[in-house]
Amino acid sequence: MADNRHGRQSIAIGVLFLVGCIGLGDMSLGTVAAKLPRLRRWQRPVPDNAVAQAENDIPIVPVPPPPIARPPENREHSNGGSQLPEPRPSPGTDPPQAGNTFSQPDGSTQTTPLTARQLLQRAAERCATLDSYIVRLTRRESLKGKPGPEEIIAFSFRKQPFSVHFKWLGKTAEGREVVYVKDRFDNKIHTKVAAGDSLLLPAGARLSLAPDNPLVRSASRHPITDAGICHCVQSLIALLDAQERGDRRQGTLTVLAPQQRPEYPQPVETLERLIPPAVEPELPRGGRRLIYFDPDWHLPMLVITYDDKGKEVEYYRYDRLITPVPLDDDDFNPDKLWPRQPPPPQQGKPGPPLSQ
Repeated sequence: MADNRHGRQSIAIGVLFLVGCIGLGDMSLGTVAAKLPRLRRWQRPVPDNAVAQAENDIPIVPVPPPPIARPPENREHSNGGSQLPEPRPSPGTDPPQAGNTFSQPDGSTQTTPLTARQLLQRAAERCATLDSYIVRLTRRESLKGKPGPEEIIAFSFRKQPFSVHFKWLGKTAEGREVVYVKDRFDNKIHTKVAAGDSLLLPAGARLSLAPDNPLVRSASRHPITDAGICHCVQSLIALLDAQERGDRRQGTLTVLAPQQRPEYPQPVETLERLIPPAVEPELPRGGRRLIYFDPDWHLPMLVITYDDKGKEVEYYRYDRLITPVPLDDDDFNPDKLWPRQPPPPQQGKPGPPLSQ
């Protein structure tokens, strides 16, 4: 019974840090334009040309999804219709292109694929513009050989100070929230638990633990400080740097031909990482990770990991990205997000004696 209670308690803390694109050893991953209740002050109605959701899709309010088929420079965002600027090229370099197109003798054209370095450089330049965003994350993960449920999470991110807020949507862990701000609020992870998270805590109760607490570490494969789309990019660049130096102990990166995925209307640029045995604890015999780059944002917004037998063990998808967003300190303040309620008055106890 004690072990079971400990396991259920771990779920409450299971911030499920939603990172993990790749890592050196056990680094990170990383998916929706959802808004948190505080930010409804800048809600706009869904445009007529917004992409229709499937019947079984979880509705995300209040921000509508940007049309999938439009490139970022044509998107209108909910903060007054401003457009996301194109990535800023590094000084002295040409802006990144989607590939070099040249003519064939028969009059047809062919586009050369980008190298891994070009894909990641373009993603890094995009990340330089992402000071704040809100995105939907769809997540599936197997732990200790057991597949977990699919989770849909609204994820708010602010670069400075490093701030993250996760809010579970749908039926899985409905009501659970997690917030963390580096070096603030005692530098702890603050969790609002969902029904069934813990035998000891009711739904809506708050729990605060240090990031290195054993309960936290046992409930998540990745530290919360690695959360976010762009940490994935940084980890991939570090891996590629090592590979180009001849150090392949952490695995290798290879560009694949554009892959067709049901999440996207057209084939998308793809990197494959081969993971050697014993590099990641959950992949003792090694595995394979596919990193798909969103065709509009040019960021690794879909990551799927397979074990040595080809079985899916991780699925992370970011979509409906909205940036920039006016996130402020209150959006990551657990006392503002979940105000403490005063205890109900006790009934049946006699009051103080009447004065004579």
